[in-house]
Amino acid sequence: MDFKSLGKFEQGALGAGALALLFSFFDRYVSADLGPVTVGTNAWTSYATLGMLLILASVAVVAVKAFAKDSLPAGVPWNLVAVATAGVGTFLVLLRGLTAGTGAGIGWSGWILIIAAIALTVFTALGFKESGEKMPDFGKGNDTTPPPPPAA
Repeated sequence: MDFKSLGKFEQGALGAGALALLFSFFDRYVSADLGPVTVGTNAWTSYATLGMLLILASVAVVAVKAFAKDSLPAGVPWNLVAVATAGVGTFLVLLRGLTAGTGAGIGWSGWILIIAAIALTVFTALGFKESGEKMPDFGKGNDTTPPPPPAA
């Protein structure tokens, strides 16, 4: 299968995911100026690690859906899974960058990572909308109304 034969939202999600993964390894995700020296860390620290794993899971779902759709179990809203994991992962990466500590802030690679993660979330959301998948009805079957009495 050719990359150009994929839909535009799948291409965008895979590209944004690759960019997010690449910039997650740079040590300027969070940085702090300590006088003459600037120190930083990559996105694989603290709970940003969970965020990155969720972002990678989202990219993996998109990739498997694009290249090996028959290997996924039927009946699961895979586009919704991709949106949810991308969204939560993006939130965790952004939150960790904003709460890194006193004197520390999001560095240049952190901003690129966050923008790429937001783009991944948007592309997966647009792919979900385009797919026509419906949101699961979690309330169905949880009706607590008792059945009507039997007819006499």
